[in-house]
Amino acid sequence: MVNRGGQALVEFAMALVVILMLIFGVVEFGRIVLVYNGIANGARIGARYAITNSSPPNATSVTNANVSTIQTNVQTVVKNFLAPTTVNINAAGLSITTTFPNKSCTGSISTSTCSGTSAGNPVQVTVSYPYDLLIPYYPINITLSNTSEGIITW
Repeated sequence: MVNRGGQALVEFAMALVVILMLIFGVVEFGRIVLVYNGIANGARIGARYAITNSSPPNATSVTNANVSTIQTNVQTVVKNFLAPTTVNINAAGLSITTTFPNKSCTGSISTSTCSGTSAGNPVQVTVSYPYDLLIPYYPINITLSNTSEGIITW
């Protein structure tokens, strides 16, 4: 009889490597989906803030400075939303863009009046994040991004 204890150990080690790679891949893919959902929800929260706070009630015009303030406020709202999540999102890596597709401003920069930022016009919030791997073994380089759009209500 030949002793084959060493052969079983080698086969187990080879199979264990493949199984662990598969398990870690599933965990990483699940985390990608979790981070993407967080990014998508952040874009929705930013768009919701933008559509309800873009133009003050009874305003005849919005200045370019107000648009800049709105964009800054949307960034703050999205970062505050994503900060306490269980997903490990680094706020420094977030890119948050608020755009008003119909916006056109007239006048000088400091006193310009902007149209397209009043009720009934669209606003878009785009959130993107370069995904950082939990397990750096896999050579994945992904930027997760989502855009949410709404119509300014007032």
